[in-house]
Amino acid sequence: MGFSVPNFNISVNIWRQASGPPAAPDVVEDANLAWGKRVSSYQGEIGTPNEPIMTLLLPPAADIRGPQCSLGPDWVEAPAGSGRLYSVLGVDDIGKGFPNEHRAAIIAWTTAFGSWPEPIP
Repeated sequence: MGFSVPNFNISVNIWRQASGPPAAPDVVEDANLAWGKRVSSYQGEIGTPNEPIMTLLLPPAADIRGPQCSLGPDWVEAPAGSGRLYSVLGVDDIGKGFPNEHRAAIIAWTTAFGSWPEPIP
């Protein structure tokens, strides 16, 4: 059984590397914040021990950028307006060229713009 197209049930704010909160987001996308039954292995360097790695699922061709892009990785607030900020570790497509195509961004929480709200929304 292949991947099915996820339900993009939340909106997320996306900032380019040169900006970030409190500026207005550069992009707002519908997405799905997932940690479910997915198998992957992030091979890069993680900033802190026990830093959770999440998967942000987005519609095909969503404008989200990873470290492989010339301007560097984006910042993401998921859900939009929550104060839960993540850095993008990588972006690629799932099911490229098939009817179930969608985009995945591997993200990790960050405190680059301050601590998350408490309790975590």
